[in-house]
Amino acid sequence: MKNHLQNLAFTVLMIISIAACKNAGIETVSPAADGTENSGLRVAAGTTYYVDNANGSDSRSGTSQGNAWKSVSKVNSVVFQPGDRILFVAGGSWTRQLHPQGSGTSGNPISIGSYGSGKKPRINGAGVTNGAVYFYNQQYWEINDLEVTNFDPAEVNGQSLETWESNNTTKYANAARPKQVVNRAALKIGILIAAQDAGEIHHIYLNNLEVHGVNGYINQADENSKYNGGMCFRITGTATPTWFNDILVNNCSIHDVDRTGLWSESTWADRTLTVNTNWKPSLNVVFKNNTFSNTGANAMIIRVADGPLMEHNVFDHCVIKASGNAAFNFNTDNAVWQFNESRYTKANVDDDDAGGIDSDYKTKNTIIQYNYIHDNDYGILITGGPGRFNDNTIIRYNLFIKDGKYSHPVDGKFMLKLSGNATNTSIYNNVVDIGPSQTNTKMVRFHDWAGWPSNTNFYNNIFDNSGTGTTYSFGGSTGNVFDYNSFYKNQAAGQPVQVHPIAGDIRFVNAGIPDPNGFKLKAGSAGLLSGKVISGNGGKDYFGDTVSASSAPNIGAYNGPGL
Repeated sequence: MKNHLQNLAFTVLMIISIAACKNAGIETVSPAADGTENSGLRVAAGTTYYVDNANGSDSRSGTSQGNAWKSVSKVNSVVFQPGDRILFVAGGSWTRQLHPQGSGTSGNPISIGSYGSGKKPRINGAGVTNGAVYFYNQQYWEINDLEVTNFDPAEVNGQSLETWESNNTTKYANAARPKQVVNRAALKIGILIAAQDAGEIHHIYLNNLEVHGVNGYINQADENSKYNGGMCFRITGTATPTWFNDILVNNCSIHDVDRTGLWSESTWADRTLTVNTNWKPSLNVVFKNNTFSNTGANAMIIRVADGPLMEHNVFDHCVIKASGNAAFNFNTDNAVWQFNESRYTKANVDDDDAGGIDSDYKTKNTIIQYNYIHDNDYGILITGGPGRFNDNTIIRYNLFIKDGKYSHPVDGKFMLKLSGNATNTSIYNNVVDIGPSQTNTKMVRFHDWAGWPSNTNFYNNIFDNSGTGTTYSFGGSTGNVFDYNSFYKNQAAGQPVQVHPIAGDIRFVNAGIPDPNGFKLKAGSAGLLSGKVISGNGGKDYFGDTVSASSAPNIGAYNGPGL
């Protein structure tokens, strides 16, 4: 009886404690079903709100599916608290800018997502200029599982979104050398994450989104046209240094957007090679597992960041209406591009750029590794600008396959181009492949852009030349070193002389198939264990095989045994 009364008293005390905690906004942790979870206290998980465009009502509480809100206007009127969730019904559609208020906290972000089965909930911006989905000086948000468009049919002669997107494919993506587009459309953005004079903005995650149907402004002669399209991380202001910390864009599809797929920008951007004047880079920036296609121009532009990571992205039929490489970093330190695929980047008439991935100027210590870059209309670019710098770019374990299909207006056809004041570039253990149908292609092209590149090292590469009329062009560049490379198959004009040439049959598994595995090496290959040991070599090849720091590696992107 005594034990029973003690247990009853304890139970009553716990009920009173739990009620007090809930009133104070603190969530209790209950024991797990198997009894392994210790009870305790933690910050409240927040409230879940539901939005249903067909069956909801803004006069309801919004806190259950049966009491869902109806409109985006209602969502925008609420200041959400840490841990809150906003769920839109699957298959629903809303035409208005989504701009919810409030911020989460560390470990307790506010999230947006969906409930029910069916298509992603759709937010239609209908031509709004500052983002169909918009956040301003807000942090600790996670946006998941939405479809976002920002389409104004009045600016395309009344075409439907579906017709406009179909025309992007037939008239531009699948056309050979289409004309560049100039339109009078307004600047538009699908998702805009903006910060101004706010200091450090934390934890913005965009996951499993589809962003498309943004018929924005395109004009190659107007720099402003770069700043509209799919997703933007925008920092403005001059009073308080502002930067993002902990940005993730994961598993998103960005297609049929004009002009740019995804980009970052900042007014805190001034520096030289040795002095950061007012340079405040964003940190812990990750863009991974995303697919970009039918972008009007660049698919991805990463600016003013230290250590950004871009991996496992696919860039497919990008830059269909204006000049640009599929992706590039600009004004960054320690950027890493890895495990990406860039293919079928489009060259328009008189394009300056139409290649895969570009290490642009005002950059230091960029690494481009483990990428499959193929069938792009122009080749890869590493560049310093007029009076600017690009220092210590490393390009390793990549497959550059059959790029340079069309002639650049100045440089002709090329696979690799280094331009301007690019210094101390290291290019090693890559395969650079020119196919048998390619003619008059520059395997390596150096270009004068208010200065020539200097101190470029080429080691352990396989320059696979099945084409005709292939050349190497070095111009006024200085300090170039070629050694331990294979100049395989056809000889090329201007081919460098090496101290340690790799002679003999490279014996690819099958270089003729559109598959990276075709560039592995067979048994008996002259490329096996014949390369130069390189310090800080990354430790892995394209295929994940170990690369020793002390013994001779294979040349090319494969360091496994002969097959």
